[in-house]
Amino acid sequence: MQFRHYLTIFITTLLLPACSILQPPDYWPDQLPPQEYFIDRYQVATDNQAYQELDSYLNWIKTFYLGSALSPGWLGLTEDLLYEAPAVKKREYEVKMEFLGRLIGAEWAKNNAVRLIDTRCASVWRDALIEAIERDDLENYMRRFEADVNAIFAGSLSKENIVYTRYYEENSFEFF
Repeated sequence: MQFRHYLTIFITTLLLPACSILQPPDYWPDQLPPQEYFIDRYQVATDNQAYQELDSYLNWIKTFYLGSALSPGWLGLTEDLLYEAPAVKKREYEVKMEFLGRLIGAEWAKNNAVRLIDTRCASVWRDALIEAIERDDLENYMRRFEADVNAIFAGSLSKENIVYTRYYEENSFEFF
């Protein structure tokens, strides 16, 4: 059974790049925010332009939202959150995730040399969100998550401070 699981992952990983071959390079999925928003963000970030072409930047935006074989994208993460959210909070969380997705995605897609938010931050936030769902702690987590994103952009928090233990204690396992 486990062999079949690994074989499926291996085949998917090999075939995934073929999907991008079938799409024109300027393809922009409807479920993403308007491409113009990210083009504007790219044009404002002149420090990034020395390291990255617009096409590369936009491709990273698509990866941020749609994910990859190794990681779910922002859209999948939002869908999971909304599935678990209390009915009275769904619309509020949907709006927050759309707003935060634009901020985080526009920054994350930049070249490593200039970006304020990296893949490690995104992974920490994803893992902490999963924990928040498991603990039924979404409201508390979303408040802290949003505050930290805003603090990064305000310059009062650095990406190095974004660690899992900022949100939840690490689970320790005791062996006999």
